[in-house]
Amino acid sequence: MNDYFVWNGDPVIAFIGGIQLRYYGIFFASTILIGFFLFRRILRMYGYKDKMADDFLIWGVLGVVIGARLIHCLFYEPEYYLSNPLEILKVYKGGVASHGATVGLITAVLLFIRKYKIKFFELSDGIVFAAALGATLVRLGNFFNSEIVGIKTSSAWGMKFIRHNPDYITAKNLATGQCDISSMDCLIQFWPVRHPSQLYEAAGGLTILIIMLAVSFIFKNVKRPGLYVGIFLTLYFTFRFFIEFVKEHQVFMNETLDMGQYLSFPFIAFGLYAFYYAFRKQPETGDKK
Repeated sequence: MNDYFVWNGDPVIAFIGGIQLRYYGIFFASTILIGFFLFRRILRMYGYKDKMADDFLIWGVLGVVIGARLIHCLFYEPEYYLSNPLEILKVYKGGVASHGATVGLITAVLLFIRKYKIKFFELSDGIVFAAALGATLVRLGNFFNSEIVGIKTSSAWGMKFIRHNPDYITAKNLATGQCDISSMDCLIQFWPVRHPSQLYEAAGGLTILIIMLAVSFIFKNVKRPGLYVGIFLTLYFTFRFFIEFVKEHQVFMNETLDMGQYLSFPFIAFGLYAFYYAFRKQPETGDKK
């Protein structure tokens, strides 16, 4: 019996008029739709009308997409993208960073609160519910795309990602002279077994979302702006710090830590500050716009 799983899932669900309908797109759209209702629920708790959530939707989506793309291009592959700046616009080719999505959201929040005179942590507390959902569903999309794979492993839960092209090249080179390389059964024997890091991250995001939902139900009458920001940023980016150790193709800053781990530190620190802010005094009460 093999001590690994073979993953060869097709990322395309169907073709509609020549356009690919992908799992990734479905998960991303679901994040926006479901996340919006979670976001609106928290704003209602703080006394805001639904229009406030409606007005922020476009700001938030643009912040996520632009921030995720720019941080990936400028921090993970700066030489290539600075030499080919027009490639930055080609988001459909892939290449986004969750740290950048967070930066983009924070930027959108800062601009929005300045225009609409809403408190930072009240708005942000709603956003992090959508962020936790996105951390779950988007990583499931990465799994269906066979991207953002983990490092090689001998663990029983390791996977062979058949649609991960670099692994196909590796398997072909190893199999040459050993068996018929035109046979998939031959190649699979030499396919690298990897950590399913996308599933680890999806599980982490789901766990954090469940924790935040549980806190919001248990303390539904307690208004402490910054509480959910603190929970999400502290837990998620601490988790991200450790999960980076089993992810492949990271940009290392030294012999031990990579770019993703260094980028996690400011978010963890800000999450701890959010906790301090939430519990420093009783929150203000009163009707909002």
